[in-house]
Parts: sequence; structure tokens; C-alpha cells
Amino acid sequence: MPFTLLPENGFTKAVQTTVLPGLKPFHQSGAEETAAGVPVRWDWYGCEKPRGSILISHGFTESGFKMIEMAWYFHQMGFNVMTFDHLGHGYSRKEGADVSLTDVKAFSDYLEAVGKVDRVMRGKGDGPYFLYAHSMGGAVGALYVKAHPDAFRGAVFTSPMIRAQTAGLPIWAAGGIAQAACLLGLGGKMVFIHKIYDPEESFEASPATSRARFRWYSAVRQKYPRYRNNGASYRWLREAMKACGELTGKKGAEGIRIPTVFYIAEKDDIVDTGAIRTFASKIPHARLVQIPHSKHEIYRSGNRAMGIYLRSIESFLDEQCESGND
Repeated sequence: MPFTLLPENGFTKAVQTTVLPGLKPFHQSGAEETAAGVPVRWDWYGCEKPRGSILISHGFTESGFKMIEMAWYFHQMGFNVMTFDHLGHGYSRKEGADVSLTDVKAFSDYLEAVGKVDRVMRGKGDGPYFLYAHSMGGAVGALYVKAHPDAFRGAVFTSPMIRAQTAGLPIWAAGGIAQAACLLGLGGKMVFIHKIYDPEESFEASPATSRARFRWYSAVRQKYPRYRNNGASYRWLREAMKACGELTGKKGAEGIRIPTVFYIAEKDDIVDTGAIRTFASKIPHARLVQIPHSKHEIYRSGNRAMGIYLRSIESFLDEQCESGND
């Protein structure tokens, strides 16, 4: 089904007058509770005649709401869409938590939360089911697919954190530093090179290439404190390095057998694109697509790159939907 790309000129107005009102009649929201008693916020956008359902897994310091533009495009393509806030992000945290700090006890907690949201999605919408996963959400998504190989018909990984950039340090060294900090009782403290939220965040230093898309979400963060995640705890860093170590290991891609497509940015200084290429090469029939004129957040590129990106995703989803009808 066709989709209409939002204009960069007047982007915020388009979100406010087209996207949000357009999705509102189809919107439901709620929260599931983890075993530790932490709420996991989800938002569901149903279709009248859906072709399937897509679960969106956002990246580090992001939120489900940041993905609303992608949810809009998937909805236009004829899919039910489920977004959610990962644990420690947005509205998926306990009251009183530091909104700038991103913390998690273990990546297995992320997987538990994804499982709960996945079950809600299946209770609300029919398949085939797909995963769209970005950055940290891509690492979580890859681990989830490894553990549940038949959960989805296909998966779209966009700049997935198979291996984070660690300033030239090996994964074991970065993880070792984080572990040492945890042993010193600093696990819940922010990594020293990270910073608290700054409302004057810089577009030039951001992983986006569309100033309009950047400005929109920057304004959202200024208005809603819950969306001000900014830095990682030492505990998060330790667990992230464990996840990257698993995904880059000899059996890192073992168990992933569904159709997958991996999108790589032309310029990415947040995740290791070489690690993505290696990971994808171990998955049968995996596709690899590099998007020109893009940085880490491909979904916040200018419209030239966005058009290439979205048409490629749409083609992949169309193919997987049709293959199930053979």
C-alpha cells in the first residue's frame, strides 16, 4: 500500500495536524508490569483491514513516541503497529527515577518486557508479525529472535547495536571498566563521559541528518521530562557489553532463521557497521542495505534518504506478506 512521506518543511505541523490526529482513532495504550514491578508502557495503533502487525523496538535513550513517524508510515502501509518504551526509558520506569539516567539490571529484563508487549500485540492484532528494531532495540530484538526464532515472519534491523562503538576499546575492556565501577558501588551512577539532559542539545552533534525531525523531538523532550533519557549507568554499560559480546561471538546469530534485512547508515559513529555486516553474513538469506546521506538514526534522515529507506522496507514487508500466501 502507498505511503506519503511527511514534508521536512513544516514537519512539526505535519506531525501535529496529520500524524497524531490520523492515528488517534486507532490508538489504545496501557502498561504491563514486569516481575520486578516496573510498568512497561505500550501504544497500539490498529488498522481496519490489517495486512499484519509490527512491533517497534526503539534505541538507547529513546522512546516509543519518538518512533511515531515510523508508526505512521507502517500504518499507511496497512499494518497494525505496537510501540513501547523499553525499561528505564520514557514511561517504563518507577516514579521518582532520574529521567536523565538510563539504567538496567540485565538485558534479560529487556527481553522479559518485550515478551510481555509481544503477547499484548498478539492479543490485539493478527499476523503475520514483524519486528522493526533500531540500535539498542536492535540488540534486544536480535537476542529476542534468537530466543524465540518463530515469533516473527521477518525482522527489519536498522543500525542495530551488534557492537557499540567503544572509543577504540575492546568490548571486554569497556565491560571490565563498567564491572569495576559496579564493584565499587557505582553501578547506578552515570558513566563519567556521559552527561545529563541539556535542553540546548546540538543538531550537529546528533545522529540525525534532518534538522526538522531533530527539532521536533527535541521540543518533545523539552516539554515532557519523561523523554529526557540521556546517559547510561555503569550497570547499563556492563550489561550492554555482555550483549554485544554474545552477538559478536561465534554463535551470535545462531537460531535466527527468519527473513531479515539490515540497514546501515553511510556515516555511523555509534555502532560498528563492520560488526553488523559480519552478523548479517551468518544469517541465511539476510539482506544488507546501506542508506546514503544518513547517520546512525536513519529514520531521522532527510527526505531523500528517507524515501530510499522506506521504499526498501516496504518492498521487504510486501515480499514477506506475499510469501505467506503461497
